Amino acid sequence: MDVGSGSVRAGVFDLSGQLLSHATHKITTVRRSGQRVEQSSEQIWQAVCRCIADALDSAGVAPQSVAGIGF
Repeated sequence: MDVGSGSVRAGVFDLSGQLLSHATHKITTVRRSGQRVEQSSEQIWQAVCRCIADALDSAGVAPQSVAGIGF
């Protein structure tokens, strides 16, 4: 997982470090008056969940088989 200011990215790797799949979802940034910038924590969380699901689906990997994920 990598959560940046513009998008969320997730990758699925095998035990040798080979990338099996990845997914990216954009995050909306709202610019307010002055230098205020806002993002929705709900949108970020939803993007994280979608990225993980999409990357696992694309790799054909069951969530239970991934170390560190307890779905």
